Amino acid sequence: MTFAHIGLTVKDLDVSINWYSLIFGFKEVKRFEKKELEIKGALIANGDMNIELLMPNKLIKNTIEISGLTEALRYQGLNHFALFVDDVKTLFDKMKSEKKSLLTELIDKRFFFCIDPDGTKIEVKQKV
Repeated sequence: MTFAHIGLTVKDLDVSINWYSLIFGFKEVKRFEKKELEIKGALIANGDMNIELLMPNKLIKNTIEISGLTEALRYQGLNHFALFVDDVKTLFDKMKSEKKSLLTELIDKRFFFCIDPDGTKIEVKQKV
């Protein structure tokens, strides 16, 4: 068995594609529309990692407000996904200087958490 992809519901395909491209180097593979499901979508990839971004015609916004990582880790269900990067400190410093959505500082010099434009939590880890 292998992992196929992560599916994320987003408010704006172009904003999300741009964010994942600028931060993590994902490239758009294809766009699609499923009228019967009332969604548009895009598949983005970086190496073997695939993310399916889904933009519904009518978005139901998650109303949970999270004040920090400790609280975020208490919610049941899919909590976050993690990505390995070659240089976690450089990426952290870049995101911090560009005021990207960081949830934590750099922890143990090995990882940090951030959120994408739609609030999805991502753990960014140093590749070993």
